[in-house]
Amino acid sequence: MPRSWKWDAQVARPVEWSTSLYDGLLDQTPGRQPHLFGDLNLSRRRFVTVDDSVWKLYQKDISGLLNRYHIEWNDPPCLLPGGEDAKTRDGANRIYDEMDAFGVPRFGEPPIAIGGGVLHDVFGLVAGEYRRGVSWDFIGTTLVSAIDAMFALKCGVSAGWKNRVGLYHPARFSMTDARFFRTLEPHHIRDGFAEIVKIAVAGDSTLFRILEQHGPRVVAERFRSADDDSEEILSRSISWMMRELKRNPFEGETARASYLGHNISPGLEPTVTHGHAVALDIAWTSMIAWRRGLIGRYVRDRILYLIRSLGLDVWHPAMADTDRLAAHLSDTARHRGGHQRIPTPSRLGRVTYLDDVTTDELRRAVEDQHLWEAGDLRAYGSKEGSRR
Repeated sequence: MPRSWKWDAQVARPVEWSTSLYDGLLDQTPGRQPHLFGDLNLSRRRFVTVDDSVWKLYQKDISGLLNRYHIEWNDPPCLLPGGEDAKTRDGANRIYDEMDAFGVPRFGEPPIAIGGGVLHDVFGLVAGEYRRGVSWDFIGTTLVSAIDAMFALKCGVSAGWKNRVGLYHPARFSMTDARFFRTLEPHHIRDGFAEIVKIAVAGDSTLFRILEQHGPRVVAERFRSADDDSEEILSRSISWMMRELKRNPFEGETARASYLGHNISPGLEPTVTHGHAVALDIAWTSMIAWRRGLIGRYVRDRILYLIRSLGLDVWHPAMADTDRLAAHLSDTARHRGGHQRIPTPSRLGRVTYLDDVTTDELRRAVEDQHLWEAGDLRAYGSKEGSRR
């Protein structure tokens, strides 16, 4: 009679990561922040990768920072172009080759990546695969990376579909500084604010009110004034995202409030940038919520007016291809275990989750967005509709 044997194992692997917001990150010294780059007593060798546009702007400052810490680094660093076009296997392989030539060991010499969200995703994939995983540090230089990417666990590249290939491998230490934002193009600032709107609508009504009062000014200033309101916008956003990720780090629970704005938005890229696609997605779910009676016209219009006040779109011609949006929504459901799990506003700072949005409903919401943009839907201030 055939026999069989079976052995089971269950282990837990701790995952630790931290993020920091500095005022004057590139001016730090070993005397003020001795552990900025980890334990340099073990080794001072560090492989460095920088977004090439960041290197052009901050070459002297980055070199000065590394040299003050007596880092033995690959000068000049490995450079990767910014933008979604660089989020490919070819981009990752360029980093692999230079990292291997530098001789990065498995332990004790965590490499450093400096740039935006695209570099974060590509470099994190490389770090997670290289020697089956090396620790790494990240300095985020864009608002999107500061609010969304720099403490995210997931990394990856696009292969046919956006972010189709990837893994979970967070940076050990991630850092940012609002001073970086002063040199960003205005559309990059608006991209970042779309992610902040996501946080405000999904989980922080106080942040929503701050954005209504001060958001347009902070966008225009690009955080240059560094006043209390600017700092609170950043700190509240980072704090909420960290709590959200700590609660569900590997996305095992697919009902995630941070998925707000990330349902049909991949179908709008790269025609529009990521942040603008997120804003359009938030407007889309707000229309669905309004039609279903989850929110009244008052809340709907507050959300839409906030999006528009920050220089983002409520509707875009790219949304006319509703078949493409429906295909991406179907792919989103496959990624979430066969369920749509669409976070939908139920009040400011709160979402509910929908699993039954039809293609007809998708199209109706897009049409509503277009009508609202044209001024043909009843506007904010009507006596009808709940203030919820």
